[in-house]
Amino acid sequence: MPLMDLEVDARPVAAVRIGVGLATVINVLEMSVLLSAIANGKVALPVMSWIARPTEPVIMIYLVVGVAAGLALSVGYRASAAALISVLANVGVFLWDQQTYSSHRFLATLLLAYLVFARSDRVWSLGRRHRDGAATVPWWPQLLIMTQLSVLYFFAALSKINPVFLSGRALKSWVRWPLPDQVFPLLAVGTILTEFFLAGALWFRPTRRAAALLGLGLHASIVVMMADQTLPLIAFSLLCVPLYALFLTRPAGGARSGPSTGSGHVHLSRA
Repeated sequence: MPLMDLEVDARPVAAVRIGVGLATVINVLEMSVLLSAIANGKVALPVMSWIARPTEPVIMIYLVVGVAAGLALSVGYRASAAALISVLANVGVFLWDQQTYSSHRFLATLLLAYLVFARSDRVWSLGRRHRDGAATVPWWPQLLIMTQLSVLYFFAALSKINPVFLSGRALKSWVRWPLPDQVFPLLAVGTILTEFFLAGALWFRPTRRAAALLGLGLHASIVVMMADQTLPLIAFSLLCVPLYALFLTRPAGGARSGPSTGSGHVHLSRA
């Protein structure tokens, strides 16, 4: 069956939509604070010299539009349009000042771009058309979302293989509690192994449940243990953890046509 014709249960991607929408609201609030600081005298680092410096009226427009789009995405009101508006707002903010860039906001932008095509408002939304949970959506945007998460975990682990992180010194400066020095190198190695495991294990039926539980524990520990940047870390978790639903319900290798349509609808493999 051609990948472009494959359709699956709409509920997992609806969960992704909600998480990404809430993360978008947090990101917009965070960026509005930073941009306001720049508007009020903080040193600006423009990406291009011809782009105007942030001003309070324009920042307020960004805040209202960005929060409205994030909330609309969360509740499923015109989700594709809300995702597209959020993508354009993120790109605009990235170009506004170099200080607005972060890896988790870039990840959010990519996920939002995939959600433009995912029809994620078919269920669990204000504009839902199916009330019995039987709606289907195209799988190819979900495949891109899943691949993006694996790439994230793989390169996150790869980037940590260096003497500074492996020594535990970085974690010691980030963790809010004064743990024994011997613990931090173990946490560093455990973090790297966990991220490598998540990058691959989420794709395979025998390991995906364990990987999902381990990933949930990883993100919960990051939010609880890290002393700073709590809201951005919560946003990062909202971007990643709901994506596990796509792996847990992804189509089996031998997916067959649904009994009622005989078309591109498939039964999902359950972990």
